[in-house]
Amino acid sequence: MELLSMSQTLELYNQIHVKEPKFGMNVLSNDFRPHDIVILQSNSQKKEGVPVRCDFYTMVFCLTGGSIRYVNQFEYTINAHSLHLLPPESIHSFKDTFDKTEYYVILFEKYFSQETELLSFHNRHLESVDLEPSLFTKVKDIFEEIESELKKDNEDKYLYAKYLLNQLLLILKREKLEIKNDTHKTRADVICSQFLSLLEEHFKSMKHVSDYASLLDLTPKYLSETVKEKLGKSALHFIHKRIIKEAEYLLVFTDKTIYEIALTLNFQDASQFTKFFKLKMGQSPKAFRISNA
Repeated sequence: MELLSMSQTLELYNQIHVKEPKFGMNVLSNDFRPHDIVILQSNSQKKEGVPVRCDFYTMVFCLTGGSIRYVNQFEYTINAHSLHLLPPESIHSFKDTFDKTEYYVILFEKYFSQETELLSFHNRHLESVDLEPSLFTKVKDIFEEIESELKKDNEDKYLYAKYLLNQLLLILKREKLEIKNDTHKTRADVICSQFLSLLEEHFKSMKHVSDYASLLDLTPKYLSETVKEKLGKSALHFIHKRIIKEAEYLLVFTDKTIYEIALTLNFQDASQFTKFFKLKMGQSPKAFRISNA
C-alpha cells in the first residue's frame, strides 16, 4: 500500500498553507523539515483535494467556514468550531463549502502519541464533533499552547507537546462517546453502518448491491431503499464512489499502469475500467492522471 509521508503531503497541499504564518510552523520555508509533529494554519477558498492516503494522523480544528471530508466510504460535514481526526492509511479528500475556511491542523506520526488504546478508538470512530463555545475555547487554547511549545528551544518540548496532544485526543473521544450515547440507533442506522463497513472491506471484489445484500441477509431492493432513505444516495452510488476514490489515488500517487489499476480493482481489463471511470468522472483515467500530475 503506497502511503504519503508528511513531507509529500505538505508539498501536495502547499496552496492552502500560509506564508510566514502568525500561527504554526512555516512549512513553505525551503529549510523546513517535519519532525514527528507539525502544527500549522491552513486557509483555503473553495478548494477541492484529490484523495490521499497518508502514513500519519491529521487533526483538523475548523475555526471558520467548513468543508466536506470524505474518509474511506464515509462523508462528514465539517462545521466551524469542529474537531476531526483522520487516521493513517485511510483514504481521504476534502471539498470546501465556504468562500473562506480557516483551520488549525496538527500532523503527527503514528508512534508520537503512544496512547495506543486511545488511537485505536479513533481509528474505529471517524466522525467529527462540533464543540460548544466553552470547549471550543479550551481546545483552541491547547492548540495554541502546543504551537507555542514547539517554537521553543527546550529539550522537553516534544514531551510536553505529546502531553497536550493526548489531552485533545481524550476530549475528542469523550465528545464522540457523548454523541453515540445520545443517539438511539434504528434498524436502518444499523443496516447502513454495516453496509458501509462491508463496503470498505469488499469494494475491490464486490461491485453489486446484491453482493452486500446477501452478506446482510437482505433483499437488494430493501438494502437500496434503506440506504437511499437514510443516507440520501443509493447503495450503488456509494459502491461506485468508493471504487472511484481508490482509482483516483492510484492514478495520482502510484506508477501503476492503467491495466494494473484495473486488475487491482478487479475489472476484467483496462478497457472495462476506462469505460467505468470515464462514465463517472467525465474523462479517461489517462487524462485524469495527466491533469493531476
